[in-house]
Amino acid sequence: MAIRRREVLAAAGGAALAAAMPVRASVTATPGLRPGKPFAGQELKVLCVVSSQFRAHEARLAAFTEQTGITAKYTFVPFASMREALTAEMVGGGGDYDLAIAMDQWVASLNNLFDPIDDLVRAKSIPLDRWPEAHLRQGRYDGKLLGLPSRGHVQLLFYRRDLFEKHNLTVPATWDALVETAKAVQEKESGIAGVSVPYGRGNGQNLMVWYNFLWGRGASLFDERGQPAFNSTAGLQSVQDYVDLLRRHRVVPAGALSFTEQDAVNSMGQGNAAMLPVWWWVRSTLVNPQSSRLTESQIGFAPMPSYEGRPRTTFTNTWVWGIPRRSRRKEAAAELLTWIANPALEREVLLDPRENDVVAVMQPNLLDEAVNARFGGMHRFAAEGLARTQSITYGPEWPQISEALETAMSEAATGTRTVPEAFNGAAAQVRRIIRRG
Repeated sequence: MAIRRREVLAAAGGAALAAAMPVRASVTATPGLRPGKPFAGQELKVLCVVSSQFRAHEARLAAFTEQTGITAKYTFVPFASMREALTAEMVGGGGDYDLAIAMDQWVASLNNLFDPIDDLVRAKSIPLDRWPEAHLRQGRYDGKLLGLPSRGHVQLLFYRRDLFEKHNLTVPATWDALVETAKAVQEKESGIAGVSVPYGRGNGQNLMVWYNFLWGRGASLFDERGQPAFNSTAGLQSVQDYVDLLRRHRVVPAGALSFTEQDAVNSMGQGNAAMLPVWWWVRSTLVNPQSSRLTESQIGFAPMPSYEGRPRTTFTNTWVWGIPRRSRRKEAAAELLTWIANPALEREVLLDPRENDVVAVMQPNLLDEAVNARFGGMHRFAAEGLARTQSITYGPEWPQISEALETAMSEAATGTRTVPEAFNGAAAQVRRIIRRG
């Protein structure tokens, strides 16, 4: 997934915007913190995945200590080792960590690691509508809130602004329009594919764009009883649409069925594709002269396409902060969680000229004028996709379910089986997985 790779976004004009804003002023007054510094002198231990965003939080801990008297020590773990570190803390930990972050797909299987925080959120008067529901629901399990979102990725449609202007092309708002636009590019520009799609099987990559087809068709992965619904009539049509984009329409680069996410990004970065539906952090790669032939002026982005008359969607990747049950400093940890959940902290990092992280998960910052000015309107587009999108409810059986879906998509895309054969078979397999679980 994209979280494995570099996730920063270079931005022109950021220095001018941030220069007018004091570096730490916005995080020196956090609503909800206990008055009187009742936990002064306590040191919290924080288990955290490596990211520039959380490094920026760590660099601002002096402001937190000034308000509370509490200090915190971050332990940063690479993504590849993070799940193992969290599992070790859940199974054999001795209360070493007071705050920990987990990716959405892990929350269900790690639910015994975290204390519910519903009462804490109410006591601190933290408004939950601060976060788009697509992010917020990933911190819930079995009706309880286990974590608050702090890091999240959305998908956008990147396109060659220069080619679109050269040929007077309109950025496509629907999947049908994307196909027609891709064909128009290929007719006018020799050697450039209309659209590059991250597809290659592994870690669910061949499903990540398809989810937008599924939801755009009005279908869902599961029904209200938690049973497979992806093989409904609308669901099967969404698969066929996606497979047609990859094969029948002839608008993707040669060999696209074996493309990893990075292959797809490289295809556009090297000037071989005109469009790319992918995670928002990719813009940094596309404008980096060490990895791309394109310049910032050549790159545009827009919300992901949908279907005529249907809302925009975006598949999300969400990380949530929770308080481990074995923590011996839970009240102090609640203070740090409250500080992190302050929109002012997220905004400060976004506008700091020394920082280049694009990530925002809070609604006020997604719509913030200064944030959008720095990043060319990217966050407003993200908010549009998040407003009505579905998201996946990850149960403990998700790894097996994802594998069944990956296999079915691979079979359908390569023509090994028809779309109904592949996905009706996957539905039967998923029902067995759910029964065993």
